[in-house]
Amino acid sequence: MSDVAKIGVQLRPVDTWFFRDGTPFSARSAPQEDVGAFFPPHPTTVVGAFRALLARSQGWNGRGPWPAELCTVLGDGPGNLGALAVDGPFVLRDEQPLFRAPRHLLGTVDSGKWEPRALLRPGEESVQCDLGNVRLPMLPEVGADWSNIKVGEDVWLTADGICAVLRGELPKQEAAVRSQSLWSTEPRIGLKRDAGRRTAEEGMLYSTGHVRMQSAVSLGLRVAGLPDSWRPPDRTLVPLGGESRLAECDQWDGDLAVCVRPKASCRLTLVALSPLNLGHDVYRGHRPLQLPDGLGDANVASACLGRPHRVGGWDSLARRPLPMKSVLPPGSVLFCELPEVPDTGGAFAEGLLRIGDWQEWGFGLVAVGRWPTK
Repeated sequence: MSDVAKIGVQLRPVDTWFFRDGTPFSARSAPQEDVGAFFPPHPTTVVGAFRALLARSQGWNGRGPWPAELCTVLGDGPGNLGALAVDGPFVLRDEQPLFRAPRHLLGTVDSGKWEPRALLRPGEESVQCDLGNVRLPMLPEVGADWSNIKVGEDVWLTADGICAVLRGELPKQEAAVRSQSLWSTEPRIGLKRDAGRRTAEEGMLYSTGHVRMQSAVSLGLRVAGLPDSWRPPDRTLVPLGGESRLAECDQWDGDLAVCVRPKASCRLTLVALSPLNLGHDVYRGHRPLQLPDGLGDANVASACLGRPHRVGGWDSLARRPLPMKSVLPPGSVLFCELPEVPDTGGAFAEGLLRIGDWQEWGFGLVAVGRWPTK
């Protein structure tokens, strides 16, 4: 996608948004408490909403399959995206992207602020464990007091912050932003009423978690494959997520500003900017990772991973749920070794690569950096 013309769009909330994870949410299924409040949403959720917006702007009435002439650009159904290719969604603050803190970046919390303290790096020797013979991540200073250090689960980094990490450096404290300053979660309780008796129906009580964004926070997408005449008009309303909550679609410059070309080396750090759809045998180091742009195969020497996310969805044509799939969350880190030093010219023009499956849907976008050495 790096060589294809892209446009940037952003989605601003009109009200709260509701996105749920893979927890069952059908009647009489358990559990029904604390369903939702998953943010940011998976790429498929946002791409589906944006694709429907494009179809409506080209004359689709919003019901049933869209006209056959639209399928060349938009594809048809959840398995075919047509000519489109998407990066995102990205969390934007004042139209500037924020990125999930990489899992090898550790810090401490002081007076509500998160301070970066250390970068994990692959251990020098392999260790036999339940994953096989692997090189576990290690702290840079053995014997130092790391008792209060932890991963920034709710921390986001500015472009300057993520670039520092990609260079193998600690970001400045002001480059770290906590989720609580970007959005808040609002619990909601609902029930189904029997209109005839004007009473609640038995067993139809549910709860959800809605996300309320701060005024300067939005979601951004980079889209390739659109004809010039198909660009959506500014300030268009689009249903997004559960309960068809509204978002306002507008232009965005689409600049991620994370171009850090690594030094010529056989060792690369790949930081996930979007979810990764990889086989577990790849990130466990049992099978090589295929890199694009003629870079060949890489071996995952070590990794810092978050808990997998479960991605499903709804097939609106067949009217049935899509199979659930486990993906690695944004912020996951793969320490890779290549058999020879790559030519980092054209392959790293953006400082980004795309790996794994579902790339056209927004999965698999990684920033390329160096192994931490101190």
